Amino acid sequence: MPVSLGVANPAPNIYDNQLFNYIIQIMKFKDLKFFENSENPWKAIGFGAIAAATTALVTYGVKTGWNYVTSLFQTKAAKDLEDKKLKNAKALEKERTKQHKKRLKDKERHQRQMWEMREEQRQKRSESSQQPTTDQAFEVPYVSKVAPFKESLENDTRELEWLVGKKIEVGGRCLIYGPAGVGKSAFALQTAIHIAGGTEYGFLPSEEENQHEAQQVILIDLEMSAAEQKERTRGITIPDNLLRNTEPIYNLDELFRMIEQESHGPKVTVIIDNIRKLEEEMSQTNQVNEYFSKLEQTQERLAAKGIIVTFITITHTGKDFDMYKPVQLSDIAGGADLARFSTSVYALVPGRDGNVVFKALKQRNTARMEDVYVLRIKESPNLHLDFVCTSKDGDALPVKPKGGKASNTSKSTTDEPKKKGNTKVDEDDIEKMVALSDQGKTYADIVKELNLQIGEHQVGRIVRAEKAKQKPEGGNQAA
Repeated sequence: MPVSLGVANPAPNIYDNQLFNYIIQIMKFKDLKFFENSENPWKAIGFGAIAAATTALVTYGVKTGWNYVTSLFQTKAAKDLEDKKLKNAKALEKERTKQHKKRLKDKERHQRQMWEMREEQRQKRSESSQQPTTDQAFEVPYVSKVAPFKESLENDTRELEWLVGKKIEVGGRCLIYGPAGVGKSAFALQTAIHIAGGTEYGFLPSEEENQHEAQQVILIDLEMSAAEQKERTRGITIPDNLLRNTEPIYNLDELFRMIEQESHGPKVTVIIDNIRKLEEEMSQTNQVNEYFSKLEQTQERLAAKGIIVTFITITHTGKDFDMYKPVQLSDIAGGADLARFSTSVYALVPGRDGNVVFKALKQRNTARMEDVYVLRIKESPNLHLDFVCTSKDGDALPVKPKGGKASNTSKSTTDEPKKKGNTKVDEDDIEKMVALSDQGKTYADIVKELNLQIGEHQVGRIVRAEKAKQKPEGGNQAA
């Protein structure tokens, strides 16, 4: 019989309760008769609750343990991935270091090979000169190479010879420098023409002009194109013994080899304009030493053949050059090293009122110029420098403005004539230019006659371009 709980209506059979049946199913006991035959259903409920709690605890423990184990595996996997990345980074860095060391070794090997090649060439030159070695020198009977002072002077009949007045010693090494656009190339060309022709220079005072025999001149032109030089020399006679390079020159070996092969004395002047075009690093001591070493070797080899060579090197001023201060040797791009190997050094710098200042900074075997020469660049009949006067250094330099734009700049007067006139060129002007050119007028005369503000070189370009356009038209009309 069902047990009465002391209530008005007896409770339903507990075995029909859904919660009780659910607990029984959770426990999954095989022997359900234990509960069915139990005389105390509450005991069965107690056992069921204990079984459910135990199941929940076991489930929680298993789940927690699984999560912990999973997290351990995940942590290990992440650590392995990080270790792999670090290992790959170390391997990459090691490979980069290896490649860098390999490049350094290759560079060192290349430099060593170049040095060995130069030593081999030097050794061959030494052997070809048939000079005895140090050991052999002791086997040759010694001949005295000294003499009393007066006797040594009397036996030497050579006398000092000069070019450009008494500015450049024959057989010497002259350095001329100045800022861009000041007229260095015009000076170099004018000097080359007059040395080759043995004529007066034009940029010296009349009392300093010296006559000398015409000699061969080699102009190493690294600044101007053939077309530009043709325009600059239009209307003047060029001596046949003035030579100019027709091909570009890329290194010092090629330069001095050409000079040695093309020099046919007894006296030769070589003008290099501009050495910085050939050696951009000429401001470095090793480059300067190499340049002058090869220069002196060339002079010695040619002297052995009876050819005296004079070198005139053109270069730029340095970055710190100040046109308002008196020029100094330190203003040279290469400074003391270039000046140290030169027998004479001169500067061409901008002057007051558009003039150019020619100043001596180093002179050997002659009195040093106390004053400077004031020169003016003229474009008619061709581009050249004319002597104006002598002056004190400070009086010839431009005056530094107190504020605003500078009243004088380092721009050369060769760029544009400093006169007021037509600032633009129209079709009528072009027609007049062509007409005047056909009449035989020079470009300088055309500039003056039409009162143009453009230079004669630009007029020449315009006229030639216009005539080139007209040629096909004339051909069509004739056809």
